Amino acid sequence: MLRITTWRMIGAPPAGTTPQTAFQAVQDMCTALEKIPGAGHVRWYIGNQSIVTVGEPENYGVADAILKSPQAQQAVGKVFALGYTIAEDLFLLDLSQAMPFTQAQLAAAPQLVHA
Repeated sequence: MLRITTWRMIGAPPAGTTPQTAFQAVQDMCTALEKIPGAGHVRWYIGNQSIVTVGEPENYGVADAILKSPQAQQAVGKVFALGYTIAEDLFLLDLSQAMPFTQAQLAAAPQLVHA
């Protein structure tokens, strides 16, 4: 699974804030997120008028663990304090993660299966 989050600046950063300050805050956030069991590798990129983070969580439950983590809350709070917000948050599944859902849907609607 991939989690792709786009962060856009919607407010003015505190006076005297440099781009390096934002980049360090995002790096610190990624480091904090990686410490949560199941979060996998989290990296960041500079996007079109945004910063984009890409994580590799094991499952959706990891997102809940991230939200409950005081360390993650503090790290994300620093990014928010610099004027950024989450503009888009996407979860992408690979085939093995999607198949249990697909098989359950096919079992519930056998008319969808063609021989």
